[in-house]
Amino acid sequence: MTQRNMDERSKKIVFVSNCILNANNKVAEFARYPGMFTQVVEILDKYGAGLIQMPCPEVLHIGNQRWWHDRNLYNNAGYRRFCRKLAEQMADYMENYAIAGYDILAILVCDGSPTCGLTVSSHYENGGGHPEEPVRSLREKPGIYMEELIKEMDARGITAPPLYGLKMDDKEKTNEQIIEEFDCFIRDRTCE
Repeated sequence: MTQRNMDERSKKIVFVSNCILNANNKVAEFARYPGMFTQVVEILDKYGAGLIQMPCPEVLHIGNQRWWHDRNLYNNAGYRRFCRKLAEQMADYMENYAIAGYDILAILVCDGSPTCGLTVSSHYENGGGHPEEPVRSLREKPGIYMEELIKEMDARGITAPPLYGLKMDDKEKTNEQIIEEFDCFIRDRTCE
């Protein structure tokens, strides 16, 4: 008698910014949760989505003991080249999943990040970081890594999945509000 293994995978994938799953990689003084944003994982599980944790370009490039930087400081040829290499690896994953018939539901990033921001990224009038307290604002530009990832997907002809930026740097929103908005977004993606 032959036993068939049942394969119950959903073939749904979400690519997730590193710091959403590991607050220890957030820049000093910016973590809103102790370890991971658990509710994000719970929502993805609820809708049967697997996840790919994207690398953190900032940690790999500068390290965990970095102070705040803004998009202007990261916007240079060397850092862009570094982000492009990481983006190529993520595009490889996306391409392979697409070939195998998977549905990439979304790319989930941290809005406000100078690297992974989607609709806004941080900007400091005085350049960012200590020794003085910087005046921080958000500019309507994506982060450097997100620009490079989108360019890489375009260059390969990969249809960009819906992009979603958790409003992590919006001090007016609670974690509960952020999660509720994300739940609506991912629910709409899984019920199409």
